[in-house]
Amino acid sequence: MAEEATEVSLPAWVASVRAAAPEAVLAIRGVQGADGAADVPTLIVSPAGWVPVAGALKAEGFDHFVDLAAVDHPEREARLDLLLHLRNLDAGLLVRCRTEVRDGQSVGSLEPLFAGAGWAEREVYDLLGVGFVGNADLRRLLLPEDWTGYPLRRDYPLTGPRALDPESPYAH
Repeated sequence: MAEEATEVSLPAWVASVRAAAPEAVLAIRGVQGADGAADVPTLIVSPAGWVPVAGALKAEGFDHFVDLAAVDHPEREARLDLLLHLRNLDAGLLVRCRTEVRDGQSVGSLEPLFAGAGWAEREVYDLLGVGFVGNADLRRLLLPEDWTGYPLRRDYPLTGPRALDPESPYAH
């Protein structure tokens, strides 16, 4: 005999964010009553829903920008995962948003919502090549403007023409 699935209600903030951007939230992990387990509640969102979901989370009290990062998966068509961590200091909660972007695809900037996101977006742009539409100063942060490639991508060569040449002006 098959067990009957029990419906567990999601926390109010999760339900509210899902209601605010219903097309953008593709999955929820790590929350009791959601469709998966993780160490931190994680909202899997569409690239187009990146900013609306972040705005809905901010409205729910997740107004402390913790960090923004990206991970390269060259074997996938949408090779880059963007990861956003926000904290609700009053409730003591941490949440993660994740979206997958293709090479050359941009997402909306979170800088208008979280001032600290501007620098983190520049770092992700500089080292992994993800563009952020609406960032006030999207240019290389750590590397020279004429640098070729994105050194944190897994297929970035360690030797050869794009590797750092000892005679290069950047070698010293």
